[in-house]
Amino acid sequence: MEKPPILFLHGAFAGPEVWTRFIAPWFASRGHEVSVPRMPGANPGARLRDYVRSARAAADGFDVPPVVIGYSLGGLVAQHLAAQRKVAGLVLVASPGPWGLGPTLWQLSRAPEVLAALLLAQAGAGSLLGPDEVRRALFTEETPLEWITAVMGQPPASESSTALFDGLTWDLPVWLLVRRAPVLALMGDRDRFVPITDLWSMAMAYGAETELVPGAAHGLPVDVHWRSVAWRINAWLDERSIGSARARDRLAPA
Repeated sequence: MEKPPILFLHGAFAGPEVWTRFIAPWFASRGHEVSVPRMPGANPGARLRDYVRSARAAADGFDVPPVVIGYSLGGLVAQHLAAQRKVAGLVLVASPGPWGLGPTLWQLSRAPEVLAALLLAQAGAGSLLGPDEVRRALFTEETPLEWITAVMGQPPASESSTALFDGLTWDLPVWLLVRRAPVLALMGDRDRFVPITDLWSMAMAYGAETELVPGAAHGLPVDVHWRSVAWRINAWLDERSIGSARARDRLAPA
């Protein structure tokens, strides 16, 4: 079967390395053309629509509609993109649902130490966050400290507060248009950012296939379980024949 191109979108307070460390090379080695653009979050005045514009430019760089895989805030961007452009498929990893960042903020209110770490990063003091703070935010207590230290990379940078506010309030995807694409939504069963109700809302709004990854938290792309995530996405692409000529015919305009 033909291999569809894949566009990976990273989340807030992070960069392309959340995908380029493990999962994007894994798919590239299996014959997929991949693109992992950097979102414009370093610009404090960037709007969420600027993130979507950046993703749209990367999607337009492929010869055929790509599979779009979005992580965390990148999943919200991916939903906007799927409402604006034809995509071969949509994979939402630890992503907010169609109602934006409001449920995430509610979830974080129940984890004040994680919220405090985010506020520290937003204030430009991400370098003060150590492995213990990263573990509480992204991993589980069982995750070896050596693993966390190895995958931490650069300290979390601040994110455009304007874009975060957009995603919290009025700038939400047109969910009826997102339904044009097949959707898979994955979440760790110990995610401290995104509530499980967002997984349910993606099933209801998009008809998404949903799955909880056991023993995993919010940092799925760099978790010790990352291979399980990659294999599950790969199996879904095969099951749905995404990338085949027949699937592309379904995406063609009438």
